Amino acid sequence: MGFSDLTFTIGQKLSSGVLNKIDQNFDALAEGDTSSPRVPRPNVWGQFCGFSTQDQGIYASRGLSSLTRGSVGEYTIAFTTPFSGTDTNYVGANIAYSHNAAQSGDAYIRNSNIDTLTNSNCTFRTRRTSTSADATDDASTIFCTFWEYVP
Repeated sequence: MGFSDLTFTIGQKLSSGVLNKIDQNFDALAEGDTSSPRVPRPNVWGQFCGFSTQDQGIYASRGLSSLTRGSVGEYTIAFTTPFSGTDTNYVGANIAYSHNAAQSGDAYIRNSNIDTLTNSNCTFRTRRTSTSADATDDASTIFCTFWEYVP
């Protein structure tokens, strides 16, 4: 079957033959056919809840074996299966987190950043910054996704 490059023009009617080719293209993408464009999908993701003072557990995940809180605002995620590549420059990561406690009077910006990333784990930190303070910050919920782009 494979993937077919398709070109469309304004006002073109979609015949059953064209719709069949579109359907075949979706199948080729979903099955990872080598003739189709590479569509990166997260091969590791997770959601963790309640990581402010103790490890509460992984709420939902794929490809993660643990989340460990090292100290305030510092976490390590271990992957069930290490990434296959030898270069972590081809691993994309997204870490987001939320914080429940409301601060009165001062508006905070919260962010997270990756400290280290290896083929088998990722260590990251969460912080809050305002006009009057800058400090590490524990998360009440953490969401993460990791992609591997194989060149």
